[in-house]
Amino acid sequence: MEHKKNIWFITCFVVVVLGLFLYTHSKIALAAKKEKGEMAKATVPTQEFFSKLRKEPITPDDSGNISHGGGLTMTYTGPKELFPAEGKYGKLFNFLPLIRWYAPEQYYNNAKYHPDSPVEGEYAGDQCIVCHSVQTPGVVVQWRRSKHANPPEGKEQVGCDRCHGTNHKKLQMPGYNTCGECHPKQLTGHRSGEQGSHTHAYRVSVLEAAWQIEKPAEEVSACATCHAIAENRCDGCHTRHEFAESEARKPNNCGVCHTGLDHYEYEMYKQSYHGMIYEADGSSWDWSRPLKPENYRAPTCAFCHMKDGEHNVMKDSTIYSHMGTSLVDRGAPQYKVKREGWIKTCQGCHSPRFAKDQLEAMDEAVKVSFTKYREAAGIVAALYEDGVLDPMPEDLAPDWTGHYTFSLYPGGEGRMFNESEVERLNFEMLVYINNAVYKAMAHFAWYNATYGLGAFMQDRWLTQIKAEASRLRRLAELEKKVGIKHKTYDFWKHGEYTDLLLGWKRKEGDITESPHPGHH
Repeated sequence: MEHKKNIWFITCFVVVVLGLFLYTHSKIALAAKKEKGEMAKATVPTQEFFSKLRKEPITPDDSGNISHGGGLTMTYTGPKELFPAEGKYGKLFNFLPLIRWYAPEQYYNNAKYHPDSPVEGEYAGDQCIVCHSVQTPGVVVQWRRSKHANPPEGKEQVGCDRCHGTNHKKLQMPGYNTCGECHPKQLTGHRSGEQGSHTHAYRVSVLEAAWQIEKPAEEVSACATCHAIAENRCDGCHTRHEFAESEARKPNNCGVCHTGLDHYEYEMYKQSYHGMIYEADGSSWDWSRPLKPENYRAPTCAFCHMKDGEHNVMKDSTIYSHMGTSLVDRGAPQYKVKREGWIKTCQGCHSPRFAKDQLEAMDEAVKVSFTKYREAAGIVAALYEDGVLDPMPEDLAPDWTGHYTFSLYPGGEGRMFNESEVERLNFEMLVYINNAVYKAMAHFAWYNATYGLGAFMQDRWLTQIKAEASRLRRLAELEKKVGIKHKTYDFWKHGEYTDLLLGWKRKEGDITESPHPGHH
């Protein structure tokens, strides 16, 4: 009798469990079906959906109308004029007309892209001053304060026509070659840098950089202008029309470009004792004096990176590591000369033993930061290998090469968009946070090396990557058990912005050979 009761109990238990399983499966299946149905409805263009909801007309975004609450009933029109790029990938992308001011030799001084002037005629320098004292008085005031207007004894005055020409319809925008006619030593330094220097800031770091090539020109025009002025013109550091050496020696000048997320140099400098002393006392320093320890209480950017006015900023720099995203031990024996050069620089104010310990601390902090990144990257790569990334590369828009390569594999592209959430976190950990550890330690910004922007921030990102990996794996297991084969939603592959990406537009034969050493 007891045996029969046990059989009856086991049978009831199996029936209940089976019933719960079937119920749960049906609920999940219905939910998935409902979700896919709702997603199908959501493929109605955003503008059409919100136009009906808000009872607003759909209008182009260049109409001048105001579309409150996010412009949800407006359609994208895009730039009316674009200039083609040049180089290996020149057929793939364009620039806004703004680029002609920052890459003058390629655009402004080219008749095809030269902006039209309403003024005709030939004018000498003194005639330019007469008109521009009214038209652009600030320019004239600046020039009158400059060495160009007040040259040393034995030197000729440099007027407007010397740099811009005399034909007002064909005015030239001076680039580094124009300046080099009078400043050959500075030109030689500026053009002899290695990768990572101002020498290649535009022709390599823009014309051959995926982030510039694959995104709409209007989105990344600020990137292009910052990089372009750094390479193509000299007034990025000593601005026109005063061109003062004293201005170029100040850190806030460098901070115009060397700031934020993937190039934190200015923030790190300011957070250091060097930066604190500069901010406290810098206003009282005589910036006309050479950058020597006896003239300045604390070093500045130019003090360390442009010693004695050297315009090759990589000459005395450390080892180039793609903004800190590549791992290298800068204290290794093969870099002994570089390390000794830095210790000598520090000796202006510090003992060589102190400098050596500081630089070794940087080396060790950088190396341990990469243990966290490798741990994270291994987790992400395993998700791809096991097919549980959501979305997988083939479920996204094609990358800038027109392919669907996993971001961590050869040929793949590390990026902050058009990828899975866990890949984005992995990208940010390397490009924004590993980089910050290096930049902080290199500039002695101790708070930012740990609590602020560095090591402890890495801890947060590593935890987020593990949490996302756990979620993806558990979800994949559940779907497998209940028989759901998830199909990635189409919004990962298409959308009003996503459809603008270069990957959708690639075709055979659209790349030419490049004379420049490329990097992506």
